[in-house]
Amino acid sequence: MKTVRTVSAGQANRSSRKGGTVFPYLALIALGAFLVRFIVSWQLIRNDPAVTAPSPITDMKTYLDLADGILRGDFPKNFYYQPFYYAVFLPLCRIFGGVWLLALAQSLLGGISVYLAGLCARFCGGRKAGIFGALLAGCCAISIYFTPYALLEVLQAFWIVLLMFLALRLNHKFSMGLWTAAGLVLGCSILTRGNCWCFLPVLLYAVFRQAPWKTFLTRAAVLLVLVLLPQLPFAAYNTWQNGRLSGPSTAGGAVLAFGNTPEGAPAGLEIPYPKTYELWLSREKEISIPRRMWEWFKAEPGAFLEQQFEKVMLFWDAVDYPNNITELNAQKSPVMQTVRFLPSSVLLFLGLAGLLSWFCRRGRTMRRRPYLLLTAAILLYALSISAFYILARFRVPVMPLLAASGGVFIAGLLRRNPFSIRIRLIGLGALAVFIVFGFMPLYSMVYEPLVISAVRPLGVQTEFETSPYDWPDQPDGPYLLITDHSSALKGGWGGIGSNFTVIKTFLPKRPPRGGRALLVLPVFGPEGSAVLTVNGERQSVRVRKNLICAEVPVRYENGKIQLDITLSEAVGDWTCAMDSRRDYGRTLFNGKPAPCELAAFLILPVSGR
Repeated sequence: MKTVRTVSAGQANRSSRKGGTVFPYLALIALGAFLVRFIVSWQLIRNDPAVTAPSPITDMKTYLDLADGILRGDFPKNFYYQPFYYAVFLPLCRIFGGVWLLALAQSLLGGISVYLAGLCARFCGGRKAGIFGALLAGCCAISIYFTPYALLEVLQAFWIVLLMFLALRLNHKFSMGLWTAAGLVLGCSILTRGNCWCFLPVLLYAVFRQAPWKTFLTRAAVLLVLVLLPQLPFAAYNTWQNGRLSGPSTAGGAVLAFGNTPEGAPAGLEIPYPKTYELWLSREKEISIPRRMWEWFKAEPGAFLEQQFEKVMLFWDAVDYPNNITELNAQKSPVMQTVRFLPSSVLLFLGLAGLLSWFCRRGRTMRRRPYLLLTAAILLYALSISAFYILARFRVPVMPLLAASGGVFIAGLLRRNPFSIRIRLIGLGALAVFIVFGFMPLYSMVYEPLVISAVRPLGVQTEFETSPYDWPDQPDGPYLLITDHSSALKGGWGGIGSNFTVIKTFLPKRPPRGGRALLVLPVFGPEGSAVLTVNGERQSVRVRKNLICAEVPVRYENGKIQLDITLSEAVGDWTCAMDSRRDYGRTLFNGKPAPCELAAFLILPVSGR
C-alpha cells in the first residue's frame, strides 16, 4: 500500500518562498511584455516613417541597405561594422520583405529578455526579486519603443541577458553543454557589438575554482575557441578583401575616436564631426587612434582622465543622449502616449542601488556569488561603453541586467532584514538617486569649469597642416586650432544675441607666424549677416552652415592674443553663444568679466617646430 505524504501549509509557504512558483509569474510577465512590444511596433509601423523608410543619415538605413544587398548576393567590400545584425539576423527578417517579420522577431526577443531578466534576478535575490526584475524589464520605455526599428540594441539585450543567465547556471553547476552555449552566445554578441568582450571575465569567474587548475585552463581554452568560432568567417572575408590580417569589423578606430579627442564630447554624436576627429581619422593609417589617445594622455593627463571620468558618470546619468530615434518617435504610438512606462533613469537608479547594496551582503538581501557575477557584468559593460562615448541606445542592451539588479534591491527593501540593514539600504538608495539625478548637473555647472581650468589651462589646441575651416588665400601651415569652449552637446551653450562687444583672449602654446588668423564663430540659426569689427578692422560677414568665418588681424603680446570683437547691424534670426561649462576668465562681455567663455575657434598660423 502506497504511503501518501501530506504537505503542511508551512512547508508549502516555504517552498513558495524558495521560488518554486516564480516561473508561471515570469511567463505571464514575459507574455505581457511581448504583447506590449508588438502592439507598440504595429502602431509605430503605421505612424512613423522612420520604421519603414528611415533617413539616409541613420544607422537604420545603413543596416537595411546592407541586409537587402546581402539578400541579393551583393556583399560589401568589407564588413565595416560588427556584422551579425545586418549580415545574419536582419537578412533573415527581411527574407519576405517589409518590416513586420523584424518587428515580430524583436518583440519575441524582448519578451524572452524579460523572462531571462526575471530568472537572473531570482538567482541573485530569490522569488520576489525575480518578479520585480521581470516587471522592471517589461516596463522599460526605451526597450519597448526601440523594438520595431532596424537597430541592433534589442538583439544585443537578448544576447547579454542570455549570457548572464548561462553564467549563473554555470556558477551553480558546470555543464559542457551550457559552456558551449555560453561560448557561442558570447561570440555572437561580440559580432553584434564588439564591446561584449567585457563579459569574458564574467564567464571565466563563474566556473573558477569548480575544478583543478588544469581543467579550468582547458575549459578556458575551449571557451576562447567557441567565442572566436562565429567570428572567423567574417574575419577571413575582411582579411581577404583588405589584403592584411583583419578582424570581423574595421570600424574600431572611428568609434573609439568619437569620445576620445580633446575637442570631442563625452556623450552624444556631434554633426558635423569635430575637426580634431576628422584629422585623427584622415591619418589613422599613419598614427593609430590608440596611439593618438596615448599621446594626448602624456601631454594632458589631467584633461584626458577628466574626460574618461565624465563618460563613466554620464553612463549613469538620468539624461538620455538620443541617436537615430528619440522619444518623439515613441510618441507616435498611442500606447506610448497613454501609458507612463519607466524611463531609463528609473532603471539606472534602481539598478545602481542594487549594485551598491552589495555593501549590505551580510543581510539576507542577496546571494553573494551570483550577485557578484551580475554586478561585475553591469560594471564591466558600463566601463566598456565609457571607453568610447555615451548614447542612449548604448544603454539599452544592459537594461535587462539593470532591471534584475533593481529587482534584487526592491526585494531587499521589502524583506524582513535587521533595522541597521534597512537603514543602510535606504542610504545606498539615496546615494544612487544622487548619482543618477544630481551628480552631473552639480559637477557640470559648479565643479567642471574649475577642474578644466586646472587640468587644461590653455584650452584645446590641435595642430593641422592645412586650415580645418575654409580660408580663402590662406597662408602656409602649420596651424593651431585654439578654442576655450566645450562641445555644444555638453549642454552649456547659451545664446548671447547678434549685437554685442566681447574682448576675447587666447593663449597659443606656440608663437604665431604673421599677423592674420581665421576667426570662426559658431551660431544658432542658419542664415543672416552682420558687420564684424575685430581689433579695429571692420568687415561684412554672413552666416553659412551655422558659422561665421572671417580673416582677422591679431596682436601677440606676452604670450597672449587679444581680440576686441564687435558684432553690429545684424540681419536675420541668429545668435552667437557663450559656454557656461568653461570659465578661464578670458572673456569680457560688454566690458564686464563673464563667468563663461565665448564659443569661438581661432585658426592661427604658427612657426614650424
